[in-house]
Amino acid sequence: MKKTIKLAVVAALALSATSAFATNGANMIGFSAKSRALGGTGIANFNGADAALTNPSLLAKTKTTSSFAFAGTMFSSDVKVKTTDGMPAQSDNGVSRTSDEGVAMIPAIALSHRISDTLVFGLGMYGTAGMGTDWRDGDTPYTGNIGLYNMRSSLMLMQFAPSLAYGNETFGIGLTGIVQYGALSVDYDSVQYFNDDPNQPMNNHIGNGVSNDFGFGYQIGAYYNPMETLTIGATYKSAIDMEYKDQISKAAGAFGYGMNPNGGMAGYSDHLEQPAEIGVGVAFDMGAMTYTADVKQIQWSDAKGYGDFGWDDQTVYALGLKYAADSFWVGAGFNYGENPVQDNKSTQSVTGGMTPNTDGDTMNLFNYAMFPGTVETTLTFGGGYSVSQNMSVDMAFTYSPEVSDTVSAATVGVGDVTTKHSQNALTMALNFDF
Repeated sequence: MKKTIKLAVVAALALSATSAFATNGANMIGFSAKSRALGGTGIANFNGADAALTNPSLLAKTKTTSSFAFAGTMFSSDVKVKTTDGMPAQSDNGVSRTSDEGVAMIPAIALSHRISDTLVFGLGMYGTAGMGTDWRDGDTPYTGNIGLYNMRSSLMLMQFAPSLAYGNETFGIGLTGIVQYGALSVDYDSVQYFNDDPNQPMNNHIGNGVSNDFGFGYQIGAYYNPMETLTIGATYKSAIDMEYKDQISKAAGAFGYGMNPNGGMAGYSDHLEQPAEIGVGVAFDMGAMTYTADVKQIQWSDAKGYGDFGWDDQTVYALGLKYAADSFWVGAGFNYGENPVQDNKSTQSVTGGMTPNTDGDTMNLFNYAMFPGTVETTLTFGGGYSVSQNMSVDMAFTYSPEVSDTVSAATVGVGDVTTKHSQNALTMALNFDF
């Protein structure tokens, strides 16, 4: 079974040549075109079979016997980094680079089937999160001219989500079991000198290819309709622990971060846990108009790996509105989550580590050059059209304006790091209802 799931994931990931960014830290703001068009809302507003990973209880609101949806998101991120110092450290020349990650394709497949008047089964496979940068273009190995260490990072997560929902016109409950597959790679070059001669630099590559892991979690949800036109929803999604062998520990250890003076790591590991989430939402139908709002907290600070690198909890606010006619709908939305990637310049070192400043600078370089989940505001819009009684198409566009952050990484050879980051994405979906 595990091998079959892995093969399915590999086939899906083959659609993407690069890793994907997302807008709430490392997370996608929605999985269907409808949800993404409405600001990523979906805790109280039913958008289709993707409810398995937004609020599984809403599957009970499925109108047809069976439904199937296939969606693809073309995701483009523009990440620029500027440093004030060069590498080797004695150089005063910084660099200005644009990440060469390109466009990613993120798949989503979902289906649901009504078992009885009150019971609905759902199943889906979704690309749910990802980050990554590629700074190799412009750096020159073996010469000491490696302004951003030839850094390349890639994180991709997919979740399989079997779900069961019970509900009626007044209330509903739902449960999703989550099987998560993750793939992480972190590699870069550092400079060593033959016989300690600064005129004889040698390239030292740090990296172990791609490591992957499976993790397991769950999501529970409920909805309540105090009146026919008003839905209130709540959901909780568990943390999912993942361990990527020889990735984070070796990458951070090469900078001396968290190293025990007697050898080995001190208080640091290869765990990168997908954080727990808790959220509430409301949806109000007024004739042809639907108004929806969600608030959720993503608990980055409690997640292994993210917490170690100083990420803070993130409260996400999402708003959406939709106009629906007989054969089409149009909608727009807004999503905001404060940047969870903190400036760690004053972070204290872990037990046995180096100086607090060195540890904080190392975290800053990794966060803002390798995993800059820093965008905050996303504007969304979209629409859909019913081609026939059984088939419809949906589209959503999301745009995250550029944000700019400057942090110190002086003790690891690059001075100040200024990261500028913007995103846009286009999601297309084909839906079948029977």
